[in-house]
Amino acid sequence: MDSKFGEQKKGIVYPTNAIPLSTAEDWTKAWRNRTSIQDIDGFFIPMADINEARAELGIENMRGYLGIDGTGVCHLLLVGVDAKGNDMIDEAAGQFVYDYTKPCPQQCGNNNGLNGRK
Repeated sequence: MDSKFGEQKKGIVYPTNAIPLSTAEDWTKAWRNRTSIQDIDGFFIPMADINEARAELGIENMRGYLGIDGTGVCHLLLVGVDAKGNDMIDEAAGQFVYDYTKPCPQQCGNNNGLNGRK
């Protein structure tokens, strides 16, 4: 696996569409602490994010978190959820946060009533 972040720490190799938990924590904190309304109508979610998360052992569902990176771009972060409803975010156990989503506007697809461009 070759993470786009290119990070390995404590022997952890990140899947291609995973981001380090510490990065996800920074981004979700930035979302919670935002001082302005973000103009987001939706998110483009690569199937690779979903497929990589679904491959984790014990996943029953998924949860999404909103985040803002250091350049102000919004992200939808995806994590596996176990049978008890808990986030699966233990990197040492192979549980990661996934994100290579793209917000709309930017990646909106065709003009339609859902993305407000009809």
